Amino acid sequence: MKRAARAAWWVLPAVFCLALYRFGLKAWFQQDDFAWLGLSLHVHNWRDLASALFEPKAQGTIRPLSERAFFLGFYSLFGLNALPFRIAAFATQIANLVLAGSIAHRLTGSRGAGFLAPVLWTANGALALAMSWTSAYNQILCAFFLLLSFRLLIEHIETGRRSYWTWQWITFLAGFGALEINVVYPALAAAYALCRARPYFRKTLWLFVPSVAFAAAHWHYAPKPTAGRYAMHFDASMLSTLWRYWEMALGPSRMTLARIEPPVWLAAAATALLTLLLLGFAVQRIRRGELLGAFLPAWFVLVIAPVLPLRDHVSDYYLTSPLAGLAMLGAWALIRAWKLSWYWRATAVVGVAVYLASSLPVARAITRWNFERSREVRNLVLGLARVRELHRGKVVLLTGVSADLFWAGIHDKPYRLLGMTDVHLAPGAEKNIEASGETGAPGEFVLPEAFALRALEERRAVVYSAAGPRLRNVTNAYLTVARVRWSKTEEPRRVDVGDPLYAGQLGPGWHRLEGRHRWMGKRATVRLGGPRSPAEKLHLAGFCPVSHLVGGPIRLTVAVDGRRLGTFTVTKRNEEFAFAVPIPPEIAGAPVVEVALEVDRTVRPAGDVRELGLVFGVVAIR
Repeated sequence: MKRAARAAWWVLPAVFCLALYRFGLKAWFQQDDFAWLGLSLHVHNWRDLASALFEPKAQGTIRPLSERAFFLGFYSLFGLNALPFRIAAFATQIANLVLAGSIAHRLTGSRGAGFLAPVLWTANGALALAMSWTSAYNQILCAFFLLLSFRLLIEHIETGRRSYWTWQWITFLAGFGALEINVVYPALAAAYALCRARPYFRKTLWLFVPSVAFAAAHWHYAPKPTAGRYAMHFDASMLSTLWRYWEMALGPSRMTLARIEPPVWLAAAATALLTLLLLGFAVQRIRRGELLGAFLPAWFVLVIAPVLPLRDHVSDYYLTSPLAGLAMLGAWALIRAWKLSWYWRATAVVGVAVYLASSLPVARAITRWNFERSREVRNLVLGLARVRELHRGKVVLLTGVSADLFWAGIHDKPYRLLGMTDVHLAPGAEKNIEASGETGAPGEFVLPEAFALRALEERRAVVYSAAGPRLRNVTNAYLTVARVRWSKTEEPRRVDVGDPLYAGQLGPGWHRLEGRHRWMGKRATVRLGGPRSPAEKLHLAGFCPVSHLVGGPIRLTVAVDGRRLGTFTVTKRNEEFAFAVPIPPEIAGAPVVEVALEVDRTVRPAGDVRELGLVFGVVAIR
């Protein structure tokens, strides 16, 4: 019987996790997943691999283990089969539950608390995104390294064995490859030593050395957004952001995500009740000399602290690791209450009921929503694979694309993984898709009317509708409408220099097409449709290899119809650059303009007779 109880202690939290998030196990890829899967397209040698693993990407992040190596390795083994990715995420989280239970048991001395802590953690709806979206694996892997390092610290303190201290250092350092939040681990270790093992406090201070070094290096080498959702605000707003995360962690304020609409006062009252119960218990333990009551709330605050400056990007997946501390505190409070009078037992039952009633529906709803959206993306991408087989070499125009499907399944160009490049939105298909200030406009994916009509009439393009569960060929019907509605002469206001469809828009100074890009020489020109209003800007996007920056930055001078707009410095190595240039008001309304691009120096590679400037890229007015 004892053996069965012991097995249940370990197994039941994992079973609960699998049951609650089962749709997350079956979810497919979406959104950022395709950007990480697409890394494989740029890896051709060891230098490319090093660049893919360690160069800053996505808001300046450097996560070689949880994003780069994870996606590169699994994609090379399993391709677009998402199940192995999801199994890895669930296996890692189950390991986290085991560690959380073990830590709670050691900290509180209660096997009951060790059982309840992973259950309470799993039940929280804020875990749903990490459990159903592969790109959020970084949160799960970071939690693993934090918990494992802390578990090893406890073993070192309790046994005095040096090997545990050494392994703690190894797992701590490995955590930097998962997520930047790993820098808080020394603060966790020091806080625990202050509360429970003061002789070890000075020893934990050495852990701050790599954290400070990592933070300094990351701040220096990784570009920091100065505007938009990822801009950092070190001001009083951090306190309000902390409160928002606290509300999200407790659950009642998020019930609308499960289409449950409690009165505002009731959600606020439930949040206040859970806050009073948790913090009241913590204060009561502190007053009795048990400083664990201070450490577990501190776990939440310390681990969420690195994202508090992101005032405009509050996301529930950031709660993945901080919630472990609150779950342990809640489990401890429940066990203590159960040993007291009926009044405290009843209070504990009410608190747990409020928490579960507000968290479980949200966890299920978010997981199911992500699953269903990912399946829509799967149908689109695999449908495009079939279209490629049926219409090899043809341009594919998509219509009937919803906003959700566009941002989840088209924006990051998953069709590149199928060897497809000529996939566009049909003219007009972008009208129902709202633009995003952070990630661009859907108009960038639209093939200009004149180009699309010409390609359709010459049978070089097909049109498919994504309005249903499967892609549907609507080419013939669409062509009839296109002949009436689409302009045959309007100049495109966006030119993809690396797309052969736009070759006629390029003036002198461009080299031959190489794959999906094209080099400019010393000077090159592009013909565009003119700006429709003085508020529009000229947008430039290209790429500069690291070899071209050996002699210093490259300066790019831009002119429109002979008017010089400015000179811009290209410093990003092996990464896309982008500039937005204001256009003189007097040019607004011109039907066509010529954009001239000129670099201050070129490079001639060994064995190549060409003078190479920069790689482009897109030139657009919007």
